[in-house]
Parts: sequence; C-alpha cells; structure tokens
Amino acid sequence: MKHKWELLLIFAVMVQTGWAQNTVESIRERYTAIKERISSRNGTNPNDGAEWLECYHMEARQFLPATGGHIEDVYMYWDEREEEKIYPSHYLTFATKKFNFAAREYYQEMMFDPDGRVAFIYAYDPMWSPDDGTDDEEYEFRFYLSKGKLIKGTVRKRTDSNQAFTEVYSGATLRKEYMGYFQSCMGSAESIKKLFIAIEEEAYDYTE
Repeated sequence: MKHKWELLLIFAVMVQTGWAQNTVESIRERYTAIKERISSRNGTNPNDGAEWLECYHMEARQFLPATGGHIEDVYMYWDEREEEKIYPSHYLTFATKKFNFAAREYYQEMMFDPDGRVAFIYAYDPMWSPDDGTDDEEYEFRFYLSKGKLIKGTVRKRTDSNQAFTEVYSGATLRKEYMGYFQSCMGSAESIKKLFIAIEEEAYDYTE
C-alpha cells in the first residue's frame, strides 16, 4: 500500500511539473507574439498603410535629492474586447517601464491576461543584491504566473557587463531572498494597471 501511494505521489508531481512547463511555454509564445506585434506597428503615421500602434505613453520627470534628475517612462499596450459596439472596451495586455536613479537605468516588462492578472514579469536591475552581505551586481528576473499565482521564477546575474548573464536560480517557488523583489515587481505592475484604468476612464468613451 505504501508503495502504491508513493507511485501516486510521483505521478501527481510529474503531472504538476508538466502542466507548469506547458503554461510557461504558452506564456513565452504569447510574449514573443506581443513583442513582434509591437515592433511591427507604425507609431508615426496612422494613414500610411501600416498598422497603427495604439498605446498610452506616460513620462514623468522630477528632481530627486541625492540622485538628481529622474525620468520614469511607461508604455501601456492594449487589446480590444470582442463586443458589438462602435468603440469596444480595452484591456491592458503589455506594459514597459524604464526609469533611472542617478546614472543607473532600470527596466521592467509586464504581461497581463484578459482578466487583468499578471502573467509574466521581466525585470533588469543594474545594482542589486540579496540581504546576505554580498556586493551589488547586475540582475535579470523572470517571473511566470498562472491566474495570478507564481509558477516559475528564474534569476540571472553578472559581475562584468562584457560577459553573459549566469543563471543562479530557477524553480517553481522563490527563495526567501528573491521574494521581496518579486513582490515589488508585482506592486509596480498593479500601479501601472491602475494608471491604465484611470487614463481609460478619462480619455476613452465606451458609451456608444
């Protein structure tokens, strides 16, 4: 009987791992398709025969004590819902955020599912370290989510900008030292979603 339960447990783990991998692959495929779509659209002239790039773009500039000039650059891309209306409503699909502190530049990408939940986050941090006394280094983070829940995280770093990033962690759950960064990225994605909704309410008329 014990052997039977062990086999069932192994089978359940294999099924769960396979489901997560399939979901990660589908997230990667959708991410690639969105990036290609964005890069192929025209952002200068909507009447030249090219597909018009629709997005909201926000740039905030301020002077911060100790770090000087600060620019935060956010792009928000959407899709239209399938509605029989002259102006179908929008839902946020993808966003990018670039910002700086002093001379260091940071970058984030967020992909959302049709229900508004975060599906994927990429984050580049030029100077970060876990709370373990190690020196700051360049890091890349990738977080994959399904229905708002984390299913995989990968962490890469490099000490020399002339070298490739090296993977230091990959797994279905995050280590404690990376959890704070993940939560910060999720907070950033939530803020951008709220900004998108606020702009929609101000700039777009769904009544017709």
